[in-house]
Amino acid sequence: MKIEALGHSAFIATISRQDGSPFRLLADPWLDDHVIGDVGGRFPRIRTDWSQQEPIDAIWLSHSHTDHLCPYSLVKLHGELKCSPRLFIPISLAYLVETLHEFLPKWPVTIIEQETPVDAGGIRLRAFFNVRETATNEDDCMILLIDNGREAILSEADAVLPMEDPSVREMVGEILLDAGPEQRIFLTTRNELEATMASVDAPDREARKQAIAQQIEETTLLAEAEISPNDAEVCPWQMESTVRIIIGQGISLPHEVVGNWNHSLFPIRLEDRVRIEKEAALREQLPVHILSLQAGEVVSVEGGSPQPITTIAGIEILDGKEERRYQEDAENFAEFPVAPLREELRDPQSQHPVILRYLQDRYLPYLIGQRFPAVEHRISAAEGQYRVRVRYGNSEEWIARDYMIHFESLRFEEQPVAGDAQEEYWANDLDDYFQGHADDFSTFCRTFPGGSNHQYWDCLGMPFLNNDLVQRKIRHHFEQAKAGKSAADHVLPLWSFML
Repeated sequence: MKIEALGHSAFIATISRQDGSPFRLLADPWLDDHVIGDVGGRFPRIRTDWSQQEPIDAIWLSHSHTDHLCPYSLVKLHGELKCSPRLFIPISLAYLVETLHEFLPKWPVTIIEQETPVDAGGIRLRAFFNVRETATNEDDCMILLIDNGREAILSEADAVLPMEDPSVREMVGEILLDAGPEQRIFLTTRNELEATMASVDAPDREARKQAIAQQIEETTLLAEAEISPNDAEVCPWQMESTVRIIIGQGISLPHEVVGNWNHSLFPIRLEDRVRIEKEAALREQLPVHILSLQAGEVVSVEGGSPQPITTIAGIEILDGKEERRYQEDAENFAEFPVAPLREELRDPQSQHPVILRYLQDRYLPYLIGQRFPAVEHRISAAEGQYRVRVRYGNSEEWIARDYMIHFESLRFEEQPVAGDAQEEYWANDLDDYFQGHADDFSTFCRTFPGGSNHQYWDCLGMPFLNNDLVQRKIRHHFEQAKAGKSAADHVLPLWSFML
């Protein structure tokens, strides 16, 4: 078996078919220099000469986030790959089949359903959803299992199984042992974004230092809990011939953005995560092999052990690790504009009813169903009146309108503007969300105009509840890619204040 890391969550997995021929699967191929959802950049940027690569038999898209399902990368691959790979998607993305057929013709699309094996030509593919109890914006992500009856590769992508739970650890152990009795790879994507956001959001150097120290402590405790033996009777880390590979951390600010911002990102690196996990495995005398792969690196697993890491042929790496080495004393602090993503004046009379409808039809059911905190406590904490304020206009000229729920009328209704609002947004940003021109991560380069939380914005990023918004976003960017536009055309105008 072999894993070739292409940066962030993208990789190529190679495993032998029953007849000995290689099966090659390309997963989550965001390969563009820019990421449209997070309005960021890729680190490192890579250039791939596919003529130096063996043919790709299949492409897997784990979920709908655009650092995994990137229309610009897919359209480019569609023109560069000489073969016509099968495109595998989880059942949670079934609503995108028509769009994928339209923009990626001659790539047959196969849906993988929960725990239902699919024959990929001498290779068995299976997928299953995460078992976490709380809802997240990655609930549409499916974990992929590839096997040939002797060897197995499990890819978590962004699902991140709660391996500290004994029942989950045992379930995964049984699945891996059954699929790969001879040897197995557990491939996980780790971004440690909490630590990065703590660094970015810190108001000064001392606050950053304290926040990162806390994040290191929390990460260490969680990593040890995921590796150290618990009550699981079948544990993948206690099996001989298990290799755990960690990839990830591929999003930075766009490389065109001036300053040293990249030195404030990822204070906890992949190598830090590997060190913590290795120390736990060594202390507990576990036989699992643990390693990380950076973009452009490849590792083969033979006889249950990883072979020396080498470089991938045909891959050019444009950025060096020293360009994003974390510096605790970096003088970069989040003072992003209090402004909408796009400043043009729009029609408030057409924006208002749409915003109110989404508040009522999407956000209110979300608030009632979400219990962190429960809606009754949320309203009570706001002295009986929970307000969402929307600014119509731009940063120079705007009018506020308040939408409120209270116990006497548990539905959002417009009320006179008064006091402080619990949440506050720009109408243009919400409008962009509804049109597929923004998503949950697009405001990274902005400061919200007010509010103590921004649950309405997060609600709109929840899959299943908002599949129509995801479909609009994916279609919009496929259309832009087909028209010759790039992800940079979408991302860079939003950073004009730093270019």
